[in-house]
Amino acid sequence: MSARIQIKMSSLSGVTDTFINIPIDMTPHMVDQAELVDKVFVDVEVEKSINPILDYEKSRFSPIFFDGNNQQTDINNIIYDVRFLSSSTFPSSPSFYSDIEITNDDIKFGKKRFENSFLNLSFYDTDRATDQRLLSFINIFPRLTSANVQGPLGVTPGLPLPANQIPVTFTLSNPIKNPEGFAEGYYIYNYKDEVTSQLPKEIFMRARFDNMANGKTINLMTEGVAYGIEELVNKLYTKYILHRNNTGYFYAIDETYNTNLGVNNVTLTSGGDYMVTLYQIQAL
Repeated sequence: MSARIQIKMSSLSGVTDTFINIPIDMTPHMVDQAELVDKVFVDVEVEKSINPILDYEKSRFSPIFFDGNNQQTDINNIIYDVRFLSSSTFPSSPSFYSDIEITNDDIKFGKKRFENSFLNLSFYDTDRATDQRLLSFINIFPRLTSANVQGPLGVTPGLPLPANQIPVTFTLSNPIKNPEGFAEGYYIYNYKDEVTSQLPKEIFMRARFDNMANGKTINLMTEGVAYGIEELVNKLYTKYILHRNNTGYFYAIDETYNTNLGVNNVTLTSGGDYMVTLYQIQAL
């Protein structure tokens, strides 16, 4: 479409030269917004209508210890030491199976009262109980080791020790260094794209013990002290830190997390083991 504009000049004005400014915008514009539709609208609608691509590939994280110089050391075993109330007090040493109504025959004959009891470890994305998500969990069952069997000089050589001499501890071993040990739970599995070398991921573990001898579920905490209900929330979790570097995927159990809350339930033993102590909850 075109338009013709006629401008009349007065001969009485005495002006011989006249200038008219006609502004012209040199900025390019897309005609009828077709390119904008193709580049923005279509892409947005396609993304909304098609499920996004998610990477569900998981990696195996191995336990390590970081020293003050950020040097890493392999962990041989992870030992969970479970301690139960005894006459309304917390024991200063590991509890024994006789303390939780498991008898000598239960252990000697492999009864379900013993073999089906288990320690449950549940991992969450935060230690705030109001908005946390369960990431994973593992059940660890009792397992007799050579240390729990009577030697040649025992009363009954080759048979398990009495229930009052077998501590309620669960040892998870490095399957490469100790192929005869119990390795389930030694590694942690997580989506690999959630962990980068610059941004480690923190997860929080809460534990309980399910006793098949008496049918009781016993929640556990990180300190052997009785607390009020409102204070227990800060005593329930052990923190794990997932790392990634140019050599692989690793995790460390934080030895300072519960120290900041008043106690340290995670220690590194001289033998290169993580010892995690867990106590039966007692509320005031």
